[in-house]
Amino acid sequence: MQIVHRRNPYLALLGRGPASYRGVNYTTEKYIMTAASAATDKDFEQMWQMLTGFFVTQIAGAVATYSIADHLAKGPATAAEISKIAGIDPIAAFRLLRACASLGLVTCDGRTFSATFLLNTLRRDVPGSLHSYAIAWSAPGHWLPWGRFLDSLLTGEPQTVPTLGAKLWDYYAENLEESLAFTHAAHTFNSGIADEVARVVDTSTAKLAVDIGGASGALLHSLLMANSQLHGLVLDRPDVVPSAIAAALALGLAERSMALAGDFFTYVPEADIYLLKSILCDWNDEEAVRILKGCQQAMRPGGRVIVIERLLGEIDEPGLAPLTDLNMMVLLTGRERTLPEYCGLLKDADLRFSKSTPIRSSMAVIEAVAA
Repeated sequence: MQIVHRRNPYLALLGRGPASYRGVNYTTEKYIMTAASAATDKDFEQMWQMLTGFFVTQIAGAVATYSIADHLAKGPATAAEISKIAGIDPIAAFRLLRACASLGLVTCDGRTFSATFLLNTLRRDVPGSLHSYAIAWSAPGHWLPWGRFLDSLLTGEPQTVPTLGAKLWDYYAENLEESLAFTHAAHTFNSGIADEVARVVDTSTAKLAVDIGGASGALLHSLLMANSQLHGLVLDRPDVVPSAIAAALALGLAERSMALAGDFFTYVPEADIYLLKSILCDWNDEEAVRILKGCQQAMRPGGRVIVIERLLGEIDEPGLAPLTDLNMMVLLTGRERTLPEYCGLLKDADLRFSKSTPIRSSMAVIEAVAA
């Protein structure tokens, strides 16, 4: 007897033959039939989508790299026209656009391709644009370490040094184009939630806020725009500082916003408010407590630490957090955490949890004061 699946002929491989054929270790045909029939066409289709997910990451990265969303924002275009504008091979351009059509990124009338709303998330000029994320996550800094995911599972250790030859932040310091893409990605994401953070964080009694690892300062600048009496400082890597300076200048905040190159493990300036957006998730518990402790020791009387992080929910709760948690494992020493786990870190750093306010994308604004 041979089992043939109508939409998935690969199941025919589970027919007669040695029990170990192609890795199958079933002992009876009855069990094979039961195991095969337990999964539906929809299940197999979903799994195929998962298995080809890395194809899609590179497609999105190429679309962003060649600004195809921005080009099509001006109107429909042929593959030849996109090829000429983007400077890529014409046949390859058609094949890319055809794949984009199958993913719902574009539509085609038989000759020209048009953008969909989904493609518009990769435009540079839309609020919350994912353009830079598509470039950063499909680039070697993120891409290559994930190729050693199994090694990370075996050891629990990040795979940046074996693949990139350096820890992630050191790699970015030497690869400025990738670093800039990642900084832009952080800027657009922070910009998307900055107004919400400014709405829930009371700065009325504060004079100085420090954005720890604040990239281009989008979060800090939002607080400064909401409170004309507040001054701010971005503390980040030397390769990031120019972006923060330029962003403040563009917003007319140059007199109230400064940027300082430094290592927040060794020095944290005195301030009334410390912003840590997606910082603690990059580090293990011991390192995270060191960061918080540095803020606690430098904090002015009555000061606060504001932690903005994506929170892990229930074990089967859909969302990005369980996936980005694995990303932290592959790239860095950190992890995503639950709210009680963040409260534990605060306690270990002699800080007292004050309140937590949920905002979009499973993010929360967690506030703490001196214990």
